[in-house]
Amino acid sequence: MADIKWIKLSVEMFDDEKIKLIRSMPEGNAIIVVWIQLLSLAGKTNDSGMIYIARHMAYSEEMLATIFNHPLNVIRLALQTLQSFGLIEVNPEGVINISNWEKHQSTDKMARMKEQARIRQQKHYYRNRLRELGVNVDEEGFTDDLDKLKELFNEHEEPNVRQTLPNALEVRSKKEEVRSKKIEDRSKKDILSGKAELYIPFQEIVEYLNEKAETKYRHTGSKTQALIKARYSEGFNLDDFKKVIDIKVNEWLNDKSMNKYLRPETLFGTKFESYLNQKQKGGSGGYDTSEYDDFF
Repeated sequence: MADIKWIKLSVEMFDDEKIKLIRSMPEGNAIIVVWIQLLSLAGKTNDSGMIYIARHMAYSEEMLATIFNHPLNVIRLALQTLQSFGLIEVNPEGVINISNWEKHQSTDKMARMKEQARIRQQKHYYRNRLRELGVNVDEEGFTDDLDKLKELFNEHEEPNVRQTLPNALEVRSKKEEVRSKKIEDRSKKDILSGKAELYIPFQEIVEYLNEKAETKYRHTGSKTQALIKARYSEGFNLDDFKKVIDIKVNEWLNDKSMNKYLRPETLFGTKFESYLNQKQKGGSGGYDTSEYDDFF
């Protein structure tokens, strides 16, 4: 989706009651700066006020702290405050959405800009294809009308696509062969350079948790994947995750006050290593819960 290069802000923004109340709070001015940065990021995403890296990948608090150049505690405070004042919403996947986006951005103008970008891309595509077919699209006065470009392309392309089935299959086979070779070469380079993407069994880990803890978490959640990926980057593996799950399920499953913490956010967080090295206790009850204060 094409970026927009500006966002619309009201000149009366700082007269708004909510903005005045936020500014009077601790770190109030920093929160307002984060608010404006979120508006700007929503403009870059250009999808009705939603903020994400990709459709199913949200920005984490740590990512926003890095991008916005604020301490993590300020980002957390800002998101909590903006959400409580109804300025933003956060869906279950962690995607931030600017409430009443139309107040901050002319949506009809955005729609026009997206449509114009789409038409430009299509014109560029057809001009390049015509150029490949030997048509001089760069001569002065050559049409810039999208429908005419499509018509010209269809006229010039039609004779070239009438191949016999064996020829068509041969061409396709050769293309797939070249594509596979490129992928193979790129994979080898990535492995040699250390850039190969590490395989992480998100689904197997979360399904194991769901089976043992009788939960229904999704392995596709961006926060869950970020936590698992962070632990993998520290050198932990699948067996380590299963061991942590087993230890904490054995300890917490039948404890009404603790079984709610059988969740990815708790198990796969910063205390993962301490859980992994925890000695299992026999019996039930009598646990020292002071080490879990961060989650209460």
